Amino acid sequence: MPISPIDAHDVLNVDTSILSGVYELKEITAAGIYSSGEDAEAQAFLGHFLTIHGDHVVLPTAELCHINAMERQTLKNDRETFGTAGGSWSNVGLQKTSDDEYDVTVLSFDCSGPFSTMIAQPESGTYLLSYWGCILFLDANSALRSGQSLT
Repeated sequence: MPISPIDAHDVLNVDTSILSGVYELKEITAAGIYSSGEDAEAQAFLGHFLTIHGDHVVLPTAELCHINAMERQTLKNDRETFGTAGGSWSNVGLQKTSDDEYDVTVLSFDCSGPFSTMIAQPESGTYLLSYWGCILFLDANSALRSGQSLT
């Protein structure tokens, strides 16, 4: 039986169309312990953009990556999912879907470096991008979204 090559793009067969678009990095917060250096580094990316198109992601650093996982997760306000800084996922815009639980979509990227995951809850309009221990708010309304025209 002949072996046929598999295209890397065929391995991840998830529909990212609802998340396709351009997002502006607007604000920084944290959900755990992070260094002030990380905060200062993240500040430099405010006003930059993250672009998702299919399984491709263009990071604010202009690095082209792929979405290597997209899964539904339930986050809680605990040390494992929110972090050690206290507070709540509702403080960053997520809406509870049950008692102290937040259903979200988590995208993981195949790039090494500070940008590794995006947390999305489209129904609440909340999109978050991790930068080491910091969380950057993504504004989907200030940039062109998939399916919208410029006029």
